Amino acid sequence: MIFSRIFAPSHQSPKPEKRMQAIESLSPEKAQEKTILHELAFNDEDANVSLAALEKLNSFVLWLKMSQIAKQSRVKKVAEKKVNAALLGEGDVTLSRQEIFSFLTETANTDLVVQLVPQMLKKEPMLLQDDALANALIEKVAKPSFTQFVFLEGASPQLQTQLVNEHSDVSDLQKLAKKVSDDALVTQINARIDAIKEAAKRPVELKKQLTLGLSKYQALLDKSDVETIDEKRNELESELTGLFAQIDLLTSEERADYEEKRARIGEQLERYLSRIRPAWEEKQQASQRANTKALCEQQLTHAKEQVAWLYNNRLCEATLADVATVNESVRGVEATLEQLARLDDESATDKRITQIKRSVDELNEQLDRFSMQQQYGQKLLIKLQALEDIAAKIVSASDSESDKDTRGVSVEEASASTEDLSQVNGGALQRGSVVALKAEFDEARQAYKALSREIDAIPKALSKRFNAATSSVNAKERAQKSKENEQVKHIRKHISVIDNLIAQGKFRVAISKFAKLQESYAALPGSAKKYVEKRFEKTAGDVSRLEGWQDYLAAPRKPALVEEAKALASADAENIKQRSEAIKYLRKQWLSLTPSSSTSEESSDDALLQQQFDDALEKAFEPCRAHYAKLDAQRAAAREQRMSIIATVKAMDINMPEAELVKVFDKASKQWHAAGQVEREIYEQLKQEWKAVSSPIEAKVNQWQSDNQAQKRALVTQACQLATEEDVAGAADKAQLLQSQWKQVGHAGKREESKLWAEFKAANDTVFERLKAERKVQNNAFNALVDSLLKQVEAVDINSDDATYSQSISDVRAQLTDLPKAQRTKVDKKIDSLESKRAAQAKNAQSQARLARAQALISLLQLSVGEGSGDEQSLAETLGKRWSSVLGQSTGNKTTQHDRQWLTVALEVATGMPSPDADASVRSSVQLQMMTSKLEQGEAATAPDILADWLSYDSISEEDSHLLQRVVSVIDAHPEIVA
Repeated sequence: MIFSRIFAPSHQSPKPEKRMQAIESLSPEKAQEKTILHELAFNDEDANVSLAALEKLNSFVLWLKMSQIAKQSRVKKVAEKKVNAALLGEGDVTLSRQEIFSFLTETANTDLVVQLVPQMLKKEPMLLQDDALANALIEKVAKPSFTQFVFLEGASPQLQTQLVNEHSDVSDLQKLAKKVSDDALVTQINARIDAIKEAAKRPVELKKQLTLGLSKYQALLDKSDVETIDEKRNELESELTGLFAQIDLLTSEERADYEEKRARIGEQLERYLSRIRPAWEEKQQASQRANTKALCEQQLTHAKEQVAWLYNNRLCEATLADVATVNESVRGVEATLEQLARLDDESATDKRITQIKRSVDELNEQLDRFSMQQQYGQKLLIKLQALEDIAAKIVSASDSESDKDTRGVSVEEASASTEDLSQVNGGALQRGSVVALKAEFDEARQAYKALSREIDAIPKALSKRFNAATSSVNAKERAQKSKENEQVKHIRKHISVIDNLIAQGKFRVAISKFAKLQESYAALPGSAKKYVEKRFEKTAGDVSRLEGWQDYLAAPRKPALVEEAKALASADAENIKQRSEAIKYLRKQWLSLTPSSSTSEESSDDALLQQQFDDALEKAFEPCRAHYAKLDAQRAAAREQRMSIIATVKAMDINMPEAELVKVFDKASKQWHAAGQVEREIYEQLKQEWKAVSSPIEAKVNQWQSDNQAQKRALVTQACQLATEEDVAGAADKAQLLQSQWKQVGHAGKREESKLWAEFKAANDTVFERLKAERKVQNNAFNALVDSLLKQVEAVDINSDDATYSQSISDVRAQLTDLPKAQRTKVDKKIDSLESKRAAQAKNAQSQARLARAQALISLLQLSVGEGSGDEQSLAETLGKRWSSVLGQSTGNKTTQHDRQWLTVALEVATGMPSPDADASVRSSVQLQMMTSKLEQGEAATAPDILADWLSYDSISEEDSHLLQRVVSVIDAHPEIVA
């Protein structure tokens, strides 16, 4: 003992001064001396010795630990000052930037972080520009005031944006916006506020829309029209798909509820459609057949009307376009009949369909004969025009004769003057001309009737014109006969009157009467004169001696004609034709009068009347001249237009593509037919020129259309062959290729194009209908397989073992490879739903097992100290082998280097549980050691490892009961550590 006191090391000297001197000679580089310095630093009672040892070691970790556990206030203050100085980079203890960040984020308590960060910002303003550090500090402190400080004082723009987007409290954001001066940041904060408010509304609005959409979906079960249901279902599926894409806004229970409703309604709708679809399709087919039959009836009626129109209204002047239009209507009936035959197999035995086909054949026969009938019609038109011309001449001649009879002849003119003789002879010639014209008319009428027998149906217009011409001639004949009878009666009466006048001695009146009688007699045809010839000759002999009285009758007629001419000139010209005829009539009356031949004064008066009459008629003819000039201008313009069209066609490049040439020529042809009328001779000349320039183009177009017809006929043949191929899908692909080729071939002519297209379309329809039927059968098979697989999935036991469950699911998935994506997705969703339920059930069972283990451990710990109740063996089985083995090792071996209190605090630190204030220094020591271990070894002890050390440390005594309660609280709060 004495030697030990004499030779004791100086660092163990009871005098602080000697211990301080020893400290100066110790080196931290040597492990043994470093241990001595550690002992002096933390266990020496003298503050100066502790500080001297700490200065010698000069380690940040030791200064930090002393600042946390020092019992002497002086040592604690110096240690805290050293720590703060090291963190601020002001002391002799240097730390790397990474060490400072690690300390702040892992070891330093929240108060120290809040205290140091503002000071560090003064030294290093860009400190918080490191987003990782700033985020770690914000997460560690977890106080709104500190987060606001970082946001306002040093956060980068990216971090500010992140903090704004992560913040969900509107009131805090509004307060923050008031403290920010950057307009862009204020705008961003306000946008976030609006987004939060909008996001709060979105789940409510989404639930409303989902409820409404599912209600509409459910309402489809009340409808009976499959087409409407399919259309509405597609719309609602699209709408619901968009809404379900936002379903993450709802809670898991709400999501599951809405998904279950959607799946349930979808299944109900599928079953409902499969039940009503056959009857609906049958009804649709029946409706389609009825509609097609009605359409066929309408088209037949229209086709008959068109053919009748072509024969009755356009027989002579029908163009190729007219014929093509009528032919198209007949082709439409044929196409509808073909469609009806495809829809109804029994249509071949339908009497009405047979009648319609017979009517179509008759219409086709009429169209085939139309070209020849048109030639007959044009010849008949020529005959009719000749007949009308003759009839017009007969009517004109009869009217002229009537006019002359109406006009009358004066007694003086009826004397033996030369002019009177010429008029008489002219009348005779005119009557002879009428007779000749009548014979010519009869011959023309017989020719017209003979030709009309070659025409199936004479157009009503031609028949009307023929009847009008015949009626006009017959009317003139009847009128002439009646007129002759009246003239004979009139002449007999006048002869009696004249004879009575002569007998009474009234010679001048008799002569006047005889002049009129002579004119009437001269107007009589030869067949009528024989009835009064003897009496007239007798009376003529009686008045022959009275011929000198003729001038007496002629003188007063010319002034009256002058007045009539002036009245006509002053009247408005409402009808040019009537005015022209009136002028001719007045001129004929004037010429029929013999001029007076007595004195020179009378001749001068006659010349003055002649001038007045000529001037009045010239003035009356001025509107007629203007009208005829206008008609001449129109005919000239029409002639110029037709010549221009001919020049345009002549200038066409015949070598241009046929499709373009057809369009250009058709346009010119329509302009030619729409041009105005010209004189007949000029029109015939222009017509020859038109045929000369258009014939080469028509020949080329016809040849092109003929080639196109041959190509399209070949395509029709190929399409018909596709209808019998066994590979329906390949046939459909070939049909689409043929359709593309069809579009590339040009027009085949107005008549053949529609017929070929109908045949081509019918052949394609047959192919695609077969494809549709095949796909329908395939879809039915797929749907049946899907229903079978869904039933298999529903039959899988969710509680079965993994092998059985996996085998069942594998069996279902093995059958999915042959299904299309849509049906496969339906089964996959069902499997995913089943697996989700199984996973949730397994997770729940695992959670329950973990909780049961934790409760079993708590019960066993309580039993170890004589508390609680329960079967230890049963609890040990629930706890499991691992933790039962660990619990069985608590035999007092004390294999760990820390005591149970330290382990209790470490367990609380590892799980984030609070420790009593009395263990604050121990907690700091634990945190420091954990940080040191993480820095040096890269990892720290986990909560399960600490709990295992705690259980295996030693048997639990009554002194450890308070520690046991703390451990029980940790296990109860965090049952997952008993994994």
